[in-house]
Amino acid sequence: MLDFFLWIASALVRWIRLKHYQYEVTFAVYMLTPTEKFIFNSIILTTVTMIVTGAYIYLPNHIRTVCGHMYYYLVGDRTFLSSNFPSITSVFGETATQKLGVIYETAKNTAATTTESIAEL
Repeated sequence: MLDFFLWIASALVRWIRLKHYQYEVTFAVYMLTPTEKFIFNSIILTTVTMIVTGAYIYLPNHIRTVCGHMYYYLVGDRTFLSSNFPSITSVFGETATQKLGVIYETAKNTAATTTESIAEL
């Protein structure tokens, strides 16, 4: 049983080394100095991280919108968006519209109080 796990570990190490070799040969990283390799790899890692993060944040809402438009074009009804998919802005409780409403009411009450204070003077 131990031999099986050692074989899997060595196969995994071989596969990782092969992928590293393919990466260096494909992008000609093997010709760069260590500083240039660090800069190149940092740029690649940053770009991939930004793409993955952007896809994770924005892609579900975009797919929901596209599906809603397709459903509207086929059926003529917009209930598909509101009934099947929750809003992406409601992940943290209140939606953005509700938060803006609270801010608006607070500002309105503050303005009314200030106006009354000025009128008393």
